[in-house]
Amino acid sequence: MRPEPLLRLVLAVASLAASPLAAQQAPSKTGGSRPGIDVLHYAFRVEFPATGVPDTVRVISTARLLRTAAVTALSLDLVAVMQVDSVQVNERAARFTRPGDSVRVELPAGTGDTIVVAVFHRGAPSDGLVIRRDAASGWTAFGDNFPDRARQWLAVVAHPSDKALVDWDVLAPSTHRVIANGALVEETPESGPAAARRTRTRWRTLRPIYPSVMVIGVAPFAVLELGDTACGLGELPGCVRQSVWTAPSQRAVLPGHFARAGEIVAFFSQLVGPFPYEKLAHVSTSTRWGGMENAGAIFYDEKLFRTTGPDEHLIAHETAHQWFGDAVTEREWPHVWLSEGFATYFAALWTEHAQGDSVFRAERVQMRDRVLSAPITVQKAVIDESLSDVRRVLNSNVYQKAGFVLHMLRTEIGDSAFFGAIRSYYAAHRHGNALTSDLQAEFERAAGRPLDWFFAQWMHRPGFAEVTASWRWDAASKRLLVTVAQGARFAPYRLSLAVDVTNAAGATQRARIVVPAATSSTVTVPVMFDSAPVQVIFDADASIMGTVRSR
Repeated sequence: MRPEPLLRLVLAVASLAASPLAAQQAPSKTGGSRPGIDVLHYAFRVEFPATGVPDTVRVISTARLLRTAAVTALSLDLVAVMQVDSVQVNERAARFTRPGDSVRVELPAGTGDTIVVAVFHRGAPSDGLVIRRDAASGWTAFGDNFPDRARQWLAVVAHPSDKALVDWDVLAPSTHRVIANGALVEETPESGPAAARRTRTRWRTLRPIYPSVMVIGVAPFAVLELGDTACGLGELPGCVRQSVWTAPSQRAVLPGHFARAGEIVAFFSQLVGPFPYEKLAHVSTSTRWGGMENAGAIFYDEKLFRTTGPDEHLIAHETAHQWFGDAVTEREWPHVWLSEGFATYFAALWTEHAQGDSVFRAERVQMRDRVLSAPITVQKAVIDESLSDVRRVLNSNVYQKAGFVLHMLRTEIGDSAFFGAIRSYYAAHRHGNALTSDLQAEFERAAGRPLDWFFAQWMHRPGFAEVTASWRWDAASKRLLVTVAQGARFAPYRLSLAVDVTNAAGATQRARIVVPAATSSTVTVPVMFDSAPVQVIFDADASIMGTVRSR
């Protein structure tokens, strides 16, 4: 997801940095899956009226559960404004209560069994399912569930740790079409007068996803088929079908940057692993975000389609989420950088691939500048174990800082180990969940050495490096000596610092030095030079998260 600019800045209070071990083991403050219960499958039946702007939406939320312990009650998230008419357990009426924004359902005694719980509810959602009047069509409705807003209109376990298959069964006016996660199963008009006719549309996923990215879109769409893309590069046989769904009035801007959507999917598929879902739809919607990475159905802010459509970078960012965030999902919200940091960096990797090194470097500089100017950088670590309000889960730490840190890790261990570790991490956790420790383990395996120091200083500490560097030439040894001072505001960092050395003939050679985590250190550049340098530039490759000054 990429938020709109005003939503990107999230103010947060200062906190103490946690140790890596404590950060992995700290109890969750943002909820979680229900102990002894694993949701295997959701079936949502959503019914809109045949005519007029919906003032009531009727929903049946059905969850098929695996019970692994002797649990006698299930709590599903659903806001109080949604009226629950009845609940069934295994197709029999069941007792339930409504404590706060939840539905507590009594379960029969047992363990090691599968239970089906159906909640019949209705109401006018004020969030989650965003219903808007539309001059051309009367109204539109779009799911907008991130981070935990699915509870605004669906009865679910609204947490990323419990992923499930999902079936959508939507009854809506035949003037509208329905887009959703998964593959299209049915699109059948009901009989009756044309003016009041409704169409039943069913979509089904073959891969589990989490409730934040389970969505529908209902509108009088115009659909542009992008055709078969990334053939042979998906988990499912054949090609990756892509399409763009917009209002009819927005059709003129297409395909725009979506003309490269196939190349983007192919690039990420080859870099990470096969595309994970049944298809990929790009949809103009009323989402509050600039883009939202719903699995197999990316939602973009419809305002972008009023001019030229979403830009290539945004398309790449949301497409990268299909692998990172959707297929591999953070188990706990403080580790959301595993979604947003990866999408940020992989969009930059697309820039590197499509536009070259200089544009890629400029993008990294922009990322770094954003981090250096953001108050949260010095207040919070990327992995914020103090997080208790998921409305504050997004900020420049989990986007730009985390994305830049991935580039530093690539620089630290090299391309082969870096991309090999990412492929192994993805393969090990696809269609499941992960924590930062899982990713670290893959990088350590690929690099063949511990990286706890790297993750400790960049993921579990606030701040950034502040480096002042100077150099002197040792004529006797024909070596360059670099002296580095750091640690005035933040504890010193261990760094891999690029040193660009230009000789009298104008030739420039790049070397790297390892700067220890010390307030002052002198390091010999591991290259012999024929003569004294005429110029030395530090961090010319923009690979240090911080400021680097020469003296």
